[in-house]
Amino acid sequence: MSESAIQIAGVSKEFGTTRHARHLALSDISADIPEGQFVSILGPSGCGKSTLLYIVGGFVAPTGGTVTVGGRPVTGPGPDRGPVFQEFALFPWKTVIGNVMYGLRQQGVGRAEAREKAAALLRRVHLAEYENFYPKELSGGMKQRVAIARTLAYDPKILLMDEPFGALDAHTRTTLQNDLLNLWERDRKTVLFVTHGVDEAVYLSDRVIVMTRSPGRIKAIVDIDLPRPRQRADLLLNRRYQEYIVEIERMIESPPDQA
Repeated sequence: MSESAIQIAGVSKEFGTTRHARHLALSDISADIPEGQFVSILGPSGCGKSTLLYIVGGFVAPTGGTVTVGGRPVTGPGPDRGPVFQEFALFPWKTVIGNVMYGLRQQGVGRAEAREKAAALLRRVHLAEYENFYPKELSGGMKQRVAIARTLAYDPKILLMDEPFGALDAHTRTTLQNDLLNLWERDRKTVLFVTHGVDEAVYLSDRVIVMTRSPGRIKAIVDIDLPRPRQRADLLLNRRYQEYIVEIERMIESPPDQA
């Protein structure tokens, strides 16, 4: 796991505003994400967490600096990076299995093979019996499972997740966190995960990148030294788990010049 999956070097991003002013969203961000690690990005609202994720995904170009994935400069989106966003963005006119098959069919995979792979993924996310349902017939948590399965279908090396559980109720969020960890333990894909939840970041991650208020800079990178596989009930009794949460909460609340 020592080989770099993502290298972010001196990345800054400036946006124009409606009054022709300039807004600096990110300033001189540098980070090295090893292959197979689960890394979360935390910080106050408006600090540029999602912008950084979109730059890695190739959806937004940086104003300065570079991002390389697998040693190649990022110039746009690619099948090596699979996005999962808070908005499920499912095709309402397609069934669950049709949504999961879509990317495979676009890649030229035959219908029978695509259906077989999609069905296997739906079993992995506990939705096999819902393959012929439409998105409007699903709960929010089920829709997000479909979105994750759809992204996994084309087997990206990296998952880019922008608050994927942020709109869900607490019980569903906990269930999907556990499901995500089980999928990650099996495949060990590199994950870059944006969240507002300190406890969620500590529970899921190998490392947590803590950002400052806007313009977003890296305040600290915290290594999470907790045993895997992780069980939430065990961690709630783990003193170090609680210490990580308190430590990172204080980092987020402290002024930018205090790490």
